[in-house]
Amino acid sequence: MQKPKQQYLRLTVLFSCLIVSGLFSPHVTAVDVSHGELAGAIRSAEYPCAHVRQVDSNGDDAWIVQCNSGKFNVSCDQNGDFTVVKID
Repeated sequence: MQKPKQQYLRLTVLFSCLIVSGLFSPHVTAVDVSHGELAGAIRSAEYPCAHVRQVDSNGDDAWIVQCNSGKFNVSCDQNGDFTVVKID
């Protein structure tokens, strides 16, 4: 059996590594895409969107966007191209 101090030290190192790896992960998150970019993507898909009211992450490179005109599922592919689907 391990001593409590050794086990605590191992857990501390493990959590530190997880935190550091999370900080430097390359994927895009909802924070990295502005409301203006999301509104522009929605308008480019020929839907009206004058004002983004709320953005929720829906996985990697995907968001649920509440616009003044409705709710949309917006995703971005590896090339930076957006796909927009209106949610009823």
